[in-house]
Amino acid sequence: MTNYQQILVGIDTSPQSQLALDKAIAIARQNQAALDIVTVINTEKFIGITQGPMGFGAATPQLLQELTNKLKANLARARKQAVAAGVELVQVHLHTGNSKLLLAAELPALYGTDLIIVGATGLNAVSQFLIGSNATYIMRKASCDTLIVRTDLQHQLVTPPKRSQRKI
Repeated sequence: MTNYQQILVGIDTSPQSQLALDKAIAIARQNQAALDIVTVINTEKFIGITQGPMGFGAATPQLLQELTNKLKANLARARKQAVAAGVELVQVHLHTGNSKLLLAAELPALYGTDLIIVGATGLNAVSQFLIGSNATYIMRKASCDTLIVRTDLQHQLVTPPKRSQRKI
């Protein structure tokens, strides 16, 4: 059995990512591993909708700052949870860019990751077909072990809600 030393968990505010965080904390504690808790603001989702020189768009700089503040608070909560559970080496990171590329390759190389943990997708079948999920992409492209979390700490299947129930 591999003794993981550097674990990366990708989180957002979805129930699936909370399951991934719970498992990452348990595995990090069991292996006495370092834990990198990462959130990526997928800037590709904002292309074409941000406020431009013509004055139209749905995502204003203020809205993006509010999102950033909420995600930073979520990362701080996750770090506090990990430390309270006994994980000694915990770092949190907020990145912007293509979440699939960052989580599958760039960040694991940067942090020396030997295990990537993410929650199972919350996308419906049509969205998965059109854009794919982060979890599927990471599983195919990562150069280290990956764990796609579908169960809670008691290994009970948790069915994702019909629609994503992110807090943000």
